[in-house]
Amino acid sequence: MSQDQICEHNEYLNNDDDVIAFSADSMCKLAIFKQKIQNFLSNEIPNKLVEFLEHQGIKYMKINQSITDSKGRTHTNIANHNWLKDGKECEILQVGSNGWKKGKIRLKVSLEFIPDEPKIKEIESPLDDIRQSIN
Repeated sequence: MSQDQICEHNEYLNNDDDVIAFSADSMCKLAIFKQKIQNFLSNEIPNKLVEFLEHQGIKYMKINQSITDSKGRTHTNIANHNWLKDGKECEILQVGSNGWKKGKIRLKVSLEFIPDEPKIKEIESPLDDIRQSIN
């Protein structure tokens, strides 16, 4: 998954020129659909996630991002979308380890198309009757 792509997809969704239809009057190219999903994920989900976690008592979930402007001044803003890109700095203490390990936790999203599989009817064999009579 590249830095600018926050939603993975499976092989059925690779061709952006393919068309996806949810009904006769609701269809669009995959490129548009994937972009709308990505926009929603990067703009809505991280803020809702942080809000939910903080409401559940898990504090300090916002991601502060430092930005330097053209005059060399540093500004800090909230960039919750980094939950999906760079991740949130944290530490983990694993059972059996010697101590805390620093790193980041990142939210990953996957969009998949799962094709319907045709139902395979069992072919009756002329030997089935003989097998049943033996048992």
